[in-house]
Amino acid sequence: MVAQIVHPGSKNFCGVRPLNPARDLSQVALLLEEAFREDLGALHILARIPILRNVGAAVMTTAFMPTSTENLRGFVYEENGRILGNVTLTLDDSRAARWMISNVAVAEKSRRRGLARQLMQAAIDETRARNARWLILNVRPWNDGARRLYEALGFQAVATESQYARARAARFDETPLPLRRLRASEYRAAYQLAWDSMDERLRQFRPPLRSDYALRLEDRLAERTLDFFALQSTERWGYFQDGGMTAVATLHAQRLGASHKLDLRVLPAARGQVERGVLAAALARLEHFPPREIQARALVEHTALVSALTDAGFIATRGLTLMYKNFQY
Repeated sequence: MVAQIVHPGSKNFCGVRPLNPARDLSQVALLLEEAFREDLGALHILARIPILRNVGAAVMTTAFMPTSTENLRGFVYEENGRILGNVTLTLDDSRAARWMISNVAVAEKSRRRGLARQLMQAAIDETRARNARWLILNVRPWNDGARRLYEALGFQAVATESQYARARAARFDETPLPLRRLRASEYRAAYQLAWDSMDERLRQFRPPLRSDYALRLEDRLAERTLDFFALQSTERWGYFQDGGMTAVATLHAQRLGASHKLDLRVLPAARGQVERGVLAAALARLEHFPPREIQARALVEHTALVSALTDAGFIATRGLTLMYKNFQY
């Protein structure tokens, strides 16, 4: 049976139409809460308590949509007054003419009806009409159905990044390599190493942030202010070979409550040689702070780092695969 398509706004409308934030946001919020509640951990608990579900939905919406409704673009699939699907578009980089699909959500009972494909095609047509050069999105690597749909629509995978957590100390029989704490004058070299450690396509879409390496004075001041008020210590350590920086470990060590965060970057030429020793040294440094969960991230393509993290007791908690579609004119 083919649904009869009537004009948007009609009580019996059935199909894809542009998102109207003023009219649709409350229904879209509940849809996103249903579709992505597993991705935000504690918010899943709110969904179990009816009186708090709208609170969880509101927080979920801010995580998967721009906070300003002026920047909201996208489409919904509506059926007899109920929104069953949503796709949200965000301008990711105006200079590169790049747009991002922030989310694709379909109500659980309405899946496998082709709604996601219709919403995706509407988003593709919209960005093409806006002379986009690129359209990008993130997908969970284990969501095989979504990946197959995106590939069928012309998207290609760039890279997959996984997040890891180490809840308690595990035995890691590895000799730490001698790291040296970086001076502010070496932060630019650390940023360049992070840049060089990434694949060219990934750099194009998601380059390392300059603020993460405190290149500017205002970044350093902001970092020190945050460290002071958050009771944390941001440290950057480098491993040097033949006078050059080979690896960088950035630590966000906590003195109160929150998890420690660890980021390791290694030059491609040194991969498979230094990851375990650099990780051992970083973990040894974190022993000077209160015992906390340690969070880390790694590209799955960096197999030596993934192996080192696993052997050190880290467990993969979630991941995202970045995909892109190129519009040829």
